Amino acid sequence: MNQAEATDRTDWTVVGLLILAGVAAAAQIGKVPPAIPVLRADLDLTLPAASWVISSLNLIGAVTGVAIGALGDRFGHRNVVCLGLAATALGSVIGSLAAGLPILLASRLLEGFGFMATVVSVPALLVRLVRAQDHGLVFGMWGGYMPGGAALMIAVAPMLLVGLGWRGMWLANGALLLLCAGVLFVGARPYGSRIARGPAMSMPAAVRQTVTAKGPLLLAGCFAVYTSIFLTVFGFLPVLLIDELGFSLAGAAGWTAIAVAVNVFGNLAGGLGLQKGIRRWLLITTAFLVMGVSTFFIYQAGMPAELRLAAAVLLSAVGGAIPAVCIAGSAVHAPTPALVATTNGLIMQASQLGQTIGPVIAAVVVAAVGGWHVAPLLLLTSAVVGVGLAQVLRRVEAAM
Repeated sequence: MNQAEATDRTDWTVVGLLILAGVAAAAQIGKVPPAIPVLRADLDLTLPAASWVISSLNLIGAVTGVAIGALGDRFGHRNVVCLGLAATALGSVIGSLAAGLPILLASRLLEGFGFMATVVSVPALLVRLVRAQDHGLVFGMWGGYMPGGAALMIAVAPMLLVGLGWRGMWLANGALLLLCAGVLFVGARPYGSRIARGPAMSMPAAVRQTVTAKGPLLLAGCFAVYTSIFLTVFGFLPVLLIDELGFSLAGAAGWTAIAVAVNVFGNLAGGLGLQKGIRRWLLITTAFLVMGVSTFFIYQAGMPAELRLAAAVLLSAVGGAIPAVCIAGSAVHAPTPALVATTNGLIMQASQLGQTIGPVIAAVVVAAVGGWHVAPLLLLTSAVVGVGLAQVLRRVEAAM
């Protein structure tokens, strides 16, 4: 097991600032699903086109995540986190000015770069700021940045859309991100010289050493499968609730926010499970099995709305264990302690790939067959693949 730079004290203040930065970044994912009906009306978007507004944020990360991680390892994780927050803010501001799909998609690509720069480098900072005894708890807390930020934005989006419009909501997010960048740059300054030192090896060598290691590849595969299922379900849940169950925009956004928010508890449970000695592969396998079965209830047309929503909540809550245990695994499976961010970059690159292709494939298939009843077949197949990867990871970790 690789051990990163050791510390005998957890700086909870800086840990809190880093988690808040992740929440602000993840809010850029959550701002889109509730705004889809408004965006489609304002910009005349088809459902597949709207799916690209959801997924395009992830496109940059899907092809550059491991390189961004190597950038942080070499030039300083704090610097790259702050740069990422600023880039995401700029993307949100540009998006607010979009008059059509091309500029909106371009702005989401810039947001995607900033998002990846932020969330890839934070775990490498946490490894160095957190004592070993607190790793499980802290990475469980960190894993909640995505559902926490996304759910919070989904919950407040209806009010912002009414009060500010979607363009004003984009501008407000830009201001929030800039504030976070400034606070973190100042708040983490005492750690700059100690934790921002990169590896001596070149970036190409760091990338090559990471992408040829079994552990990082398996963690990346598990995370990709998880995010493809998660964003497919919750990216389109407001549309499903409005179109099939007659929910209002506010009602659909509220229930989606609740379902996404419970993912935080899954992250915490996953982190605590690791801390209690439960095997990583077992946590991942259990989560995938529950996610796969839940999809059949979510998309069962004859089932009461309450039970369909309960299945979505279950999928989110149990599935939340996967991000925590995969991200925590970057410190365990990194080829060297100096390549934690590069390893996390590979894991996050795969997660972005899953988020990019999952909703798009689902939207195309659903549009082609004319209904969501086919979605469980796609999603269960993905869950089975995730279980298979977890079994291979089991053998790799048994040999460590």
